[in-house]
Amino acid sequence: MSTNRIVGRNKFYSPVLAVGDGSLMADGANFGVPQSPGYFNAYQVLDARSPVSSIKIKKGTWINNGAFICAEKTSIEIGENCLIGYNFFCVDSDFHSLSPCSRLLGEHVCKQVVVEDNVFIGSNVTILKGVRIGENSVIGAGSVVTKDIPKNVVAAGNPACVIRGL
Repeated sequence: MSTNRIVGRNKFYSPVLAVGDGSLMADGANFGVPQSPGYFNAYQVLDARSPVSSIKIKKGTWINNGAFICAEKTSIEIGENCLIGYNFFCVDSDFHSLSPCSRLLGEHVCKQVVVEDNVFIGSNVTILKGVRIGENSVIGAGSVVTKDIPKNVVAAGNPACVIRGL
């Protein structure tokens, strides 16, 4: 079912659907966790939708079952040695304008997403367009990240906010 391929040497413990016309790069990443929810029935979906979009996942990162990562017109970068819980959702776009007059016209903004090295992201976390999560930070389970999170902090909530330093 994949229409794209992930460039790099990786370990796959559950199915990964690679789609889109952009570039998908992962080198030394791990997809899926056998002892976790969704094993055998949850895909990781990497969708680099346009020729200018890209998804890059660096070495040592583990992405748990049920992830959806979609770069529509920019890029999503995930650093080294990150741990990402199940049902992770990360996008560079709202996919539609908020204005009722232009919702169906494709006139919407896309912004790059960056997750720096050694970030721990809990299960059921959503990261929205334009966000940068600083190195070593922790994002609590169930959080919705709508703005930048500095390095070396714990953040959680909807919308996610800094709770304390590490």
